[in-house]
Amino acid sequence: MTHWQSGMRLTPARLGEQESGTVDVPIVASTFGTAVVNFSQAFAAPPHVRVTIVSGSGSVIRATVFVTTLSATSMTVRVDLNASASVTPVVHWEATL
Repeated sequence: MTHWQSGMRLTPARLGEQESGTVDVPIVASTFGTAVVNFSQAFAAPPHVRVTIVSGSGSVIRATVFVTTLSATSMTVRVDLNASASVTPVVHWEATL
């Protein structure tokens, strides 16, 4: 464990409050999809989350990805496509407190 010292930047990694991964988001009705991510350990409070589409083609590349619900234990990721598609995009997520 690193002890804090004057001038040291405290980061979520130093505090142990960080988790990341990928999730497949199945597309329904050819226009959107959702997936639930359960964190391996609960955060002390709802974390800040970044989401990015890391694979897919066509309209998936131009899709909008966002978090619809968020708690200390889970989040729901939604992908909205700008056109009809039949692919399953992969979304990378990172949660930090």
